[in-house]
Amino acid sequence: MRPEVKITAAILLISILVFACVQREEKVEEKKKKTVNKEAVLNIGEILKNPLKFKDSIVTVQGEAEPGLAFEFVNEQPYLLKDSTGQIWVITKGLMPQKGQKVRVRGAVQIPYQIKGRQYDVAIVEIKRY
Repeated sequence: MRPEVKITAAILLISILVFACVQREEKVEEKKKKTVNKEAVLNIGEILKNPLKFKDSIVTVQGEAEPGLAFEFVNEQPYLLKDSTGQIWVITKGLMPQKGQKVRVRGAVQIPYQIKGRQYDVAIVEIKRY
């Protein structure tokens, strides 16, 4: 076998192994997060009252959305979710909901969270929106 083919095959094999390890690590990290009763919808105020209790937990909240400031060249966008007990920033990789839209969100509580230099004391990183 020619040396160029051997080098190319070695690089390809190493790339596949590194990619597989990264994917495995992401799955392990997701399993480490606590899920707070998957069916229960928490009041936003409950999370804000004791954010450390919910840090890195997966929670479900619902309320009325208000789009935040869109950041250019970033695949994450913040929007504010309000219910009768408070308001919390939700970080989405999808489209922002429209102003006044009622949404239910399942996501991971992060303390703090930062996008392009802007820091949110408590935020929920959206996993799924209903």
